[in-house]
Amino acid sequence: MSRYIKIFAVLVIIIGSYLGIRYVGAVIHYACAVPEEDCPPPFRIVGNLGFVLTGGNLVPFWTRN
Repeated sequence: MSRYIKIFAVLVIIIGSYLGIRYVGAVIHYACAVPEEDCPPPFRIVGNLGFVLTGGNLVPFWTRN
């Protein structure tokens, strides 16, 4: 029984990490519309990297770019 709990715990951690990176990347990606004015370059680079690594535009027709 403890084996299943460990597997479930690892899955929850992996899914939670993915969704957290996805959320933060999307917030930075959409919040920094004009990088020179809205946010410093390191934040923009990290946001774009997280956004792209987790799937980018999962629904390409819903993009605001």
